[in-house]
Amino acid sequence: MPWVGNKLRATRSGGETDPAVLRGLACGAHLSYSNGARWNSVADPRPAPAWERTRLKVSWDVTSPHAWHQTVQELLDGQLSTPMWDAAMGARAALLTRSPHVPVTEQAWSEATGRWLVDRLGPHHPELSGRSQVLRVVGARVLRYEARFREDGLLAQDASVRRTLAWDLGRAANMCCWGVNAGFAGLDEARQALHVIGETAAEEYPSWSDFSLGYVLGRCLHFDEDSFGPWYREVRTSHRLLTSRPESPWAVVGLRG
Repeated sequence: MPWVGNKLRATRSGGETDPAVLRGLACGAHLSYSNGARWNSVADPRPAPAWERTRLKVSWDVTSPHAWHQTVQELLDGQLSTPMWDAAMGARAALLTRSPHVPVTEQAWSEATGRWLVDRLGPHHPELSGRSQVLRVVGARVLRYEARFREDGLLAQDASVRRTLAWDLGRAANMCCWGVNAGFAGLDEARQALHVIGETAAEEYPSWSDFSLGYVLGRCLHFDEDSFGPWYREVRTSHRLLTSRPESPWAVVGLRG
């Protein structure tokens, strides 16, 4: 599948055929695009285990099958980078549920996160003030990114990003492949994890576009530091391509069924 300078490719033979596994692999399409990798194959046809192990050690501190399994599970559970982000966005989601047609201001969101924390931690918890400040900062950053997404045509004017779990799910999908190529996981184990990743994405997001925006926002919150620099521009490009091209993995594999 030559596409955009051959940056996103599909294995023409020997690729996965199980729709559930392909759905999980499609969750990693942003990284497949970024890395110029074959999106529809769990195992690299020309594996380089030593190189893959070095990458996993340097980038993820994954040095064993146990560490690989633990990392996949933490990504699947949204525990590596997203808990506070999704806590803040969950508070906003509650506001939108009560008043779906009323825009959520930064002040209203801040007050909602404060109430959310008090409900969970109690009014005298020693970490209440610190966590409230973190959530206020997250909310302000999310609003800035969403404004830019609307300006760039990624997000509808009356829409918001649901949550950032897609950022962890997309990385989990790639971690499954990296683990196989490094010799830390068997094919069946990786396929089983990919099945769960795809199911989780379908439960959390109504469409691939919504999933993609969750990934874009998560990547920006993690790396971009509000600069709208290369970390944002690259994923903006892959979002546009993945959500519009007929040869995109997301056109090949439905998010549901």
